[in-house]
Amino acid sequence: MQRDKTKFKKQRTFYSILGLISDVVLFPIIIIALLSSFVMFVNQRENDVKSIFGVSIVCIRSGSMQAAGFNIRDTVILYKSSTDDLRPKSEDYEGDIIAFYYYQDSRDAQSDVRNSLTSITDFDNIKESTVEEYEGRRDVSEVAKLENVKVYFHRIIDVMIDDSGTRFFITQGDSNASQDAIAIREDYVVGTYVYTPTWLRAIFRFCASSVGMIILVVLPLTALIMMQMLSLLEQISALMTEKKVLAGIIRFDSEEAIKANVGVEMRDYDKVYFYDVVPVEDKLGAFEALWGYLKYPNVPKRKKKALVTALRAKGIYAISRDRYYEYWNDFFRLKASKDKLKRLKIQARFVKTGKSYEDAVKAAKTLFKEEKDALRDRDKTRY
Repeated sequence: MQRDKTKFKKQRTFYSILGLISDVVLFPIIIIALLSSFVMFVNQRENDVKSIFGVSIVCIRSGSMQAAGFNIRDTVILYKSSTDDLRPKSEDYEGDIIAFYYYQDSRDAQSDVRNSLTSITDFDNIKESTVEEYEGRRDVSEVAKLENVKVYFHRIIDVMIDDSGTRFFITQGDSNASQDAIAIREDYVVGTYVYTPTWLRAIFRFCASSVGMIILVVLPLTALIMMQMLSLLEQISALMTEKKVLAGIIRFDSEEAIKANVGVEMRDYDKVYFYDVVPVEDKLGAFEALWGYLKYPNVPKRKKKALVTALRAKGIYAISRDRYYEYWNDFFRLKASKDKLKRLKIQARFVKTGKSYEDAVKAAKTLFKEEKDALRDRDKTRY
């Protein structure tokens, strides 16, 4: 059978389609899987809010903000902004919505801090806050974990300040009849609500559900794994066919070999070896099978340079087999590839003298090892 451009394209169709599908769906699947896993992770943790570049998400766990359009299990986006910019509800402003740790530390509780606070009425002329550091104060996340503090999501109805300039926030759920019982020190504010459309909240809610995890993560990943397995099985089958061709069990131009793209996918040093061992009458066809595809229009230009190299090697082989191997030895850059080529040259010599492929492989390995050992011993004695 003869190879041509049309068949070359058809031979690669199945593998190409699998590869294309994998490439196209891989990154979206990874992104969706990460998003779903992250949202589910957030929904399972009530007191440990993770932030990435100041952005975080929290799950609403009560109906205290339903009057504002937030339902239970809604997941919303927060941004860690300066507490100096937070404003309370007033006649001309709806008030910022914040997520915060509903917690009052021992110092504030002991000093009955709320009675010593002053409500801010002029935000334009108030000094910037300086959160007071004091001995024994723990990190906010540490407090939340140790004290099992929950994160609330309420609207600011008043902003107050103490003598040190530290701000405290009076909050209330829009559906609640009364304000929250404690004033929230500014360092316990997790973040300010960023407008999160209803459709995005619905997506977050779906991602966090068991059904969403199965549909968005489990099924796509399963399909991707199956495609990768099919692709791997095809490549394994092609390698087994290639080995049959190298061993002389089937011809390089047989239907099985052409279907498996033998020659096209073959490693360079195996190509050099195979061209050497095929009979003289088959060398023209073997050359086309090994390097002829490089002439096709759909082959990248950088690969077409290999055709020039192969054509030169073909001309050199007509003059001298040893020079042919020397030429290819200069072509390879890695020592491992050069060593492989040397062993294959020995193997080809045994095959050409009538040994079976298996016996030639064993004999070449043995002789190549002996030559390497002898060279190493000679170098040792030299020094």
